[in-house]
Amino acid sequence: MRLSVRRVLLAAGCALVLVLAVQLGQQVLECRAVLAGLRSPRGAMRPEQEELVMVGTNHVEYRYGKAMPLIFVGGVPRSGTTLMRAMLDAHPEVRCGEETRIIPRVLAMRQAWSKSGREKLRLDEAGVTDEVLDAAMQAFIL
Repeated sequence: MRLSVRRVLLAAGCALVLVLAVQLGQQVLECRAVLAGLRSPRGAMRPEQEELVMVGTNHVEYRYGKAMPLIFVGGVPRSGTTLMRAMLDAHPEVRCGEETRIIPRVLAMRQAWSKSGREKLRLDEAGVTDEVLDAAMQAFIL
């Protein structure tokens, strides 16, 4: 019994089709279970935790929560904000994050979305309300 290249390719193709058919069947069954309410979807959003615990590079636990007071320090370049951040970060009860340019840009984008009538209409049609945007911004910044 001699195997030709054509038969090997045919067998490999059939095996691939079989694997894809099984995967598709599993996806269909999972979708039906989710739509019937028997199971929650994979990767679904979960309720946010009240407190986030992170471990710093110095192996110290930092706990962040919604009730925690936040202070944002900002300024123009070369105005001493980096020195101020370093001095505040030296205190054991104060945690300073890294300097970032992304947060002001994200906040500016959020403000532009609320001011633009066309973008506001698109977001409303998609079901993205101001509360959803605020919660997303809060989750990103914190």
